[in-house]
Amino acid sequence: MVKVLHIANDYAGSTVYMNLVRELDNLAVEQIVYTPIRGTNNVGKNAIEFASDKSEVIYSSILNWHIDRVFYPYKIFKILKDIQRKVDFSQINFIHAHTWYSDGGVAYFLSKKYNIPFIVTVRNTDLNVFQKKLAYLRPFGRKVLERAKNIFLISASYLPRVLSQHSLQTSLGSIQEKIKVLPNGVDPYWLNNAVGQKEQKKLNDTVQLIYVGRLTAGKNVPFVQQAVVWLNKNTRHNVHFHIVGGGGTSEAEVIELANQQPSYFTYHGKVYNKDELANLYRTADIFVMPSSHETFGLVYVEAMLQGLPILYTANEGIDGFYPESIGEKIQTPTVQEIGEKLSVMIENLNGYSIPAEALKRNHDWAEIAKQYLSIYEESL
Repeated sequence: MVKVLHIANDYAGSTVYMNLVRELDNLAVEQIVYTPIRGTNNVGKNAIEFASDKSEVIYSSILNWHIDRVFYPYKIFKILKDIQRKVDFSQINFIHAHTWYSDGGVAYFLSKKYNIPFIVTVRNTDLNVFQKKLAYLRPFGRKVLERAKNIFLISASYLPRVLSQHSLQTSLGSIQEKIKVLPNGVDPYWLNNAVGQKEQKKLNDTVQLIYVGRLTAGKNVPFVQQAVVWLNKNTRHNVHFHIVGGGGTSEAEVIELANQQPSYFTYHGKVYNKDELANLYRTADIFVMPSSHETFGLVYVEAMLQGLPILYTANEGIDGFYPESIGEKIQTPTVQEIGEKLSVMIENLNGYSIPAEALKRNHDWAEIAKQYLSIYEESL
């Protein structure tokens, strides 16, 4: 039997990990989830009632907001010391590191000490922060990938980016053989309530845009707002933008812009009720999220399952996983390019094709968990 240790720094902050762990539990996999956290307020978030009494989530409040963010070696060895006090490694036969650097760095040392195989997932922060900005860590990052049994990419767009990393070229052959692309799933609600292609819309109607998510700088929501103002004032299009979500460094700016132009914007705040959120998707015509950096972006899948074409960013997130008929992609998230691409989408509103069946098949957590379990067993 496989007994898996998940190392997941952001377990409390994202339901992605919880959904995978829950489905693995349904497959009778014994699991220990270890998540180092900052502050006790995250204890219990995304908790699971396991079928196995040998499974548990360990929330370890050992991180701080300062030195751990800037001094990577200190953080890794702090986690190593703590995890070995709290986990019986004689009972663990596989490790799943859910990020390349923060989790994979810990898995690397545990694997060497206890001779336990591990897999690692490459995410947005790995490529756009650790690998891009912290050059001194790149040789160690290569060692992590060299030792990993498999390397998972959530997005197909990350494959050429990983393979082009200069620091990996000396081991590229062996690393490339281990890479697998496996996307995240979505909450079963969206699979069970998919609507398929939307009805055709008349171009003289007001076009409804929607964004769902946190209002962080990288999502570029203020740029979308400025593009909407430009479209309404300088083209024949009538456009209204619905903003769902909150939190993040851009929240105040987004709300201020929305209040200044209430005829162009509706700020809904955070919406937790899925039925209410589904209704917002269904009354919209286009989903807009031109992120600067995006590991995958499950809200793209949610929106497409509600029949919406999407505006997204090239070489990020969902790009490369589905045909380009799903919407339009921008190369650089600027107000001008967002406005131009939205104008193209509005003119071609009925010309997009949403692959609903492929979306259901590819983003079912139950099926994804089976694929991970197969990898665990093969690696053993």
